[in-house]
Amino acid sequence: MTAFQYTTRIPFRQKLPFQFNLTFGDAMTAVRLPFAIVCAMSMACVAAGCIGLDDEVPWVGDHQLEYYRQAAHRVQFDNVEAVTPHAPTLSPSTRGLRVPRPEEIWPIGLQEAVQMGLRGNTIIRQNAQFLSPGNPLLSNPDQAPSIFDVAIQDNGVLFGNRGVPAALSDYDPRVTATTSIGRDEQVQNNQFLSGGLDPGSVLVTDSGAFDIRLDQPLMAGGTISIVHNWDYSSNNADRLFASVYAGQLGLEFRQPLWAGAGAEVNGIAGHNSQRTRGVSGVNQGVVIAQINTKISQIDFERQVLELVRDIGQQYWDLYAAYQDYESEVAVRDRARQTFEEVRSKFTRGLPGGGAADEAQAEELSLDSEGRVETALSNMYAVEGRLRRLLGLPAEDERVLKPVDLPTATLPNVDRIALLQAAYSNRLDLRRQKSQIESLSLQAEAARNLANPRLDFVANSHLNGFGNDLYNQKTNDDTTVYGYNSAYSTLMRGQQVGWQMGLEFSVPLYLRAERAQIRQMELRLMKARRALEQQEIEIGHELHASLQALERWKKQTDIQSRRLEASKRRVMAASADYEAGRTSLDLLLRSQQSLAIAETARHRALAEHSKALLDLRYRAGDLLESHFIQMSSATPIAPPEPSLNTKPNPQGPLMVPPGSVELLPEIPLTNG
Repeated sequence: MTAFQYTTRIPFRQKLPFQFNLTFGDAMTAVRLPFAIVCAMSMACVAAGCIGLDDEVPWVGDHQLEYYRQAAHRVQFDNVEAVTPHAPTLSPSTRGLRVPRPEEIWPIGLQEAVQMGLRGNTIIRQNAQFLSPGNPLLSNPDQAPSIFDVAIQDNGVLFGNRGVPAALSDYDPRVTATTSIGRDEQVQNNQFLSGGLDPGSVLVTDSGAFDIRLDQPLMAGGTISIVHNWDYSSNNADRLFASVYAGQLGLEFRQPLWAGAGAEVNGIAGHNSQRTRGVSGVNQGVVIAQINTKISQIDFERQVLELVRDIGQQYWDLYAAYQDYESEVAVRDRARQTFEEVRSKFTRGLPGGGAADEAQAEELSLDSEGRVETALSNMYAVEGRLRRLLGLPAEDERVLKPVDLPTATLPNVDRIALLQAAYSNRLDLRRQKSQIESLSLQAEAARNLANPRLDFVANSHLNGFGNDLYNQKTNDDTTVYGYNSAYSTLMRGQQVGWQMGLEFSVPLYLRAERAQIRQMELRLMKARRALEQQEIEIGHELHASLQALERWKKQTDIQSRRLEASKRRVMAASADYEAGRTSLDLLLRSQQSLAIAETARHRALAEHSKALLDLRYRAGDLLESHFIQMSSATPIAPPEPSLNTKPNPQGPLMVPPGSVELLPEIPLTNG
């Protein structure tokens, strides 16, 4: 046997090459011409490919390893050192840790800071994440909260996370078209079944097919379809027409009657045609997608709420930092003045100017210098954190300085009304209630889908037949009706077919369906218990917040009286020292005590304002207190200001996207 063999080796991980062997023997002469042509064309393509291959191709020659080395060096990576167009850069003339000049001070109110922070944060920053190794903005920016999250959720396409457009796509009409042609040659072995051909003759058949259908899913779970198809056949058998077209134009309808029936269950679980048993679950419908979008809006509102809270806390921390710095500067000036007086007495040998007194005064002066630098550094650190939350660049000649004063007034609080308002306003409860609504609907859909599947099916169609697909001449000179044109026969509507019936199916035991029902019921029970505990938790939070507010109110009063006493002590100690009735040590201690008292009072005032802010946050009224409403509609007039809030001359700040109703006013008034 003479043979021709072609072998090609394809490397696989540089090991275990496999080969293709094509062997042709003497039997090749018996192969018909079309197959021989195909084989010849294949060999020509292989040969042409080998001729055109570059020397770098790994399976040609001995360049396998070298090819991969060169390819690795040719890989292009993104330029990680390139600066994006909006990336901030460090200024060559940094302001450093120096005392800001008056023209560099940027006075800012709390309401202005909040508005600036909301307008300057496309990606919402979190104060607690700054300088943290796990900062999501750096480690996982895809999970960082942003203004795009609601739109991303609303346009979700994945199972269990679909948005409204993806859920509505289940009801979009779908067009499906297929076409094919073919040829078949068979030797006939039976004279009676060969279509008039002699045994041993070859039956040559040319075929073609064209199918197109338009499927329209219905909200009730059914599907209505328009179907049109043509089959073409041509052969050398003894027939009416050597070539013929046969086809149909029909209407099909399928409607579930038991499981999956009705617009309600399909709106929850998704349309029957798109539902896969054990995969898609019961949360693919439009109703669930709308609830998911509402939950994402609540999550976005929560992130805005957290940002406003962080800005408020940082604002009052910056106020306290400025006051601490100014107090330390005053102490430093007094300590420096005392040191100069003691040194003057020491050099002149006057009473009260001993070496120990001079050294102690200098030590206190240097200590106050150090505390001033520490306070200045802390002030810039707090200012930098606030600047970050407002979306301002890190390097700026202007230095933010709060102009609003903290309140020392304790508001009158109706605890019962406050708790009821929190139950209505808290985003945690609103989100959990939406989740319970979603789970309740899913449990209902799961119970429906646990029923057997019973579908009503029906179809009706017109049949077409003809020698040509379309011909204006219908007479075929053979038959009475004339079948020269297949479309003409179809449009006459004389050949009609129809069918209707029921289709029943049920998985025995229904284990997966019953497990799904049980899971949804358990999840629903857990969600309801969690809602109860959330309400209890909110009660504890409000109680703790009210206690903190009362505590800092008392601390503010105590520290105010302490400051007055410290001032009187400094005045008395200074007079006694000048008169020689007391030592320098008592004077220096009184000055240190005054600095501590001033710092404690400013800190108590700031903490009292932060506690008031936290009470607003726990009661769910923080956004309303800053005239912020989550809406894309026309702004609504802001409520009357309360709890040391200032009116916004520009009206309420609108934060897209989404539309959330205005929260009710919390019953808090200034005492």
